Amino acid sequence: MNHKHWVAGLLLLVIIAGCAKNNDLLYPAEQSALNIWLGVDSQKPDSLVYNYAFKSLNDIDTVWFSVRLSGVPQTADREFNLHAVGGDTLRVKKGLHYDLPKYLLKAGAYEGKFPILVRRSSDFKDKPARLILELQEDKMFIKGVKERADLIIHFKEEFSKPVNWDVDPLPFYRLSSFFGIYSNVKFQFITTVIGRTPTFKVRYSGVLVPPDEVSYTQAQYWQARCKTELLQYNAEHPLEPLKNENNELITFP
Repeated sequence: MNHKHWVAGLLLLVIIAGCAKNNDLLYPAEQSALNIWLGVDSQKPDSLVYNYAFKSLNDIDTVWFSVRLSGVPQTADREFNLHAVGGDTLRVKKGLHYDLPKYLLKAGAYEGKFPILVRRSSDFKDKPARLILELQEDKMFIKGVKERADLIIHFKEEFSKPVNWDVDPLPFYRLSSFFGIYSNVKFQFITTVIGRTPTFKVRYSGVLVPPDEVSYTQAQYWQARCKTELLQYNAEHPLEPLKNENNELITFP
């Protein structure tokens, strides 16, 4: 009986050692799987639509993505890289439309938030394009689970006048009360100045329901900022004051 117990114990040790060896082969000490997804929360969207029409006129914008480690955090910083693997790679070009900076997963960390830098462009006005990015596997990192292995970004430039620009019943004020006649150029100018797309509703009274509603006072402040920034822009460009797509001067009430 003791002999049987000894044999059974030996077999158990062999099995445990074999499992440990297989785990070492799957995740070597210096290598881990890295899951990636767009956004900064735990919910993974299928893709992201980057609409230049709803972005500021700044040269560089940021799209954020998240990473989470499957494995053991290390005691040293580890670099990882993304690369394009699909989509319209002949139209969406690294260095022209987007940049991938140096990414470091810090020592002891198992997750993080990182930027994809998007360059201002007018190349997608007539036809949208798609970009698929994945982790570039190396001695440090391999791709994680299939459901969190890629980042899909759709690029387009498509304007849409807010439905509440000219009409919005009480207790709301129409956006034209603060920003005047709509134009695509003015829409992007406002976005650049106030740091958000003017698709919000302006509540005159009652309790605000953020983030889609702002106060009357807030809208007045943004109106004043737009007027100040427009005066400054025109002073800096006396021969080319800001005009809309119909070559008419931009004004604010």
